[in-house]
Formats: sequence, structure tokens, C-alpha cells
Amino acid sequence: MYKCIRCGRPLEKSFGTAEIECECGSRVFIKERPGIEKVILAR
Repeated sequence: MYKCIRCGRPLEKSFGTAEIECECGSRVFIKERPGIEKVILAR
């Protein structure tokens, strides 16, 4: 799952060699992280 940087619209297309463009015209996307928090114990 990817999200457009400009408008924040989610995009569920697989990224390949073809150019992908959002409906707002942006071609820059970020990968959304899952909403799971990790607990790390400090020693």
C-alpha cells in the first residue's frame, strides 16, 4: 500500500517499470507503515 505525498490518497497498484501517476499529477509516493507498535526493551 502506497500513499501520494501531495494529496495523501492511497494507491494499491504494484510498482513496476511503468511510470505511475496519482490523480493529482504527483509521481512521488511513500510506503505506508502498518499501525503496529513495536516494544523494544532497553538494557
